[in-house]
Amino acid sequence: MRVESRAGGYKVTVPCKINLFLEVLGKRSDGYHDLDTVMLAVSLCDELTFLPDRSGKFRLEVSFEDGHPLSDTDPAWNVPGDERNLVVRAMRLLVDRLSVEPFTQDHDASKSLGGSIHLHKRIPSMAGLGGGSADAAAALCLALLALAPSLDSMPRAWDRLLQCARELGSDINFFLEGANQNDCWLAHCHGRGEKVKPLAGNLSDWSIVLAHPPVGCGTAEVFSKVRVIGREQRSPAKLIKALSCNNAEEAGKELYNALEYPANQVTDWISRAGRWIDRYDQFGQALSGSGSARFCLCRSWEQAERVARELQSQCAVRAYAVRPWCQPHPKGFTQIAAGRSP
Repeated sequence: MRVESRAGGYKVTVPCKINLFLEVLGKRSDGYHDLDTVMLAVSLCDELTFLPDRSGKFRLEVSFEDGHPLSDTDPAWNVPGDERNLVVRAMRLLVDRLSVEPFTQDHDASKSLGGSIHLHKRIPSMAGLGGGSADAAAALCLALLALAPSLDSMPRAWDRLLQCARELGSDINFFLEGANQNDCWLAHCHGRGEKVKPLAGNLSDWSIVLAHPPVGCGTAEVFSKVRVIGREQRSPAKLIKALSCNNAEEAGKELYNALEYPANQVTDWISRAGRWIDRYDQFGQALSGSGSARFCLCRSWEQAERVARELQSQCAVRAYAVRPWCQPHPKGFTQIAAGRSP
């Protein structure tokens, strides 16, 4: 996540994620599934700009880099521009949680926070790329920045922000806690995905292609088709070792997603896109999240650009050449709130 001061407000650039490994461990009593997953943030990004005021209301405007659907079934840009959007819900939740003691003595100033939010979408929806979660993480950071002058303790407020993230969604905490010592957003996640442990690895020179077909996969629908009993579960140990050695070729052999078969039952675009990618001499490919996007690890940036260009022109999919996202941990935004350069 990258945070910048703007005249009268702030701008946040936030990446999407891919799942290099995803195993489903079992269904929980709350209806969710326990996961064992390795996530990597990559450089297909949304942008949020926030101009705060004291109206007590958040006004959201959504724009799109590519607002054209590829087909009648393409849900990529079906993004609500009102209170249903996770961006608005996240900001409102954090304001409510931080407008009480012991976080602030100025309750009126905190409660009255509102403002104009502009969300510029590049990450398609229903793709398994975590776009909604990324936007929610950015919104939480923007709200915290705006509240900073009235807060008594930024570290304590940060802890409450992380708690709000866990309540709002499964992947949001990755975009807040997933950075390793090399500022590479790479983490081993458990629970619903909200328990985040950064992994060693400097993957900044990796070249990756994302391919998003003109259909979406509903997370609940895909998980409803998961069968855990009687299936041998995989471990990410070999993948994690390859990542720590920055070995893309070995990592490509260990890519895995247990949701591949369930997602393919939802739409045959999953296997169709896989066959197209298999035509290329890449290190490996997998489904991201619950789909519908796939990704592959390429041998060079030149190959990634060529694969993305050819997939988009020949196969009726959106395709992006991307790199791993390597940016400082968002805790650095507390320096901006204090009026210092990050």
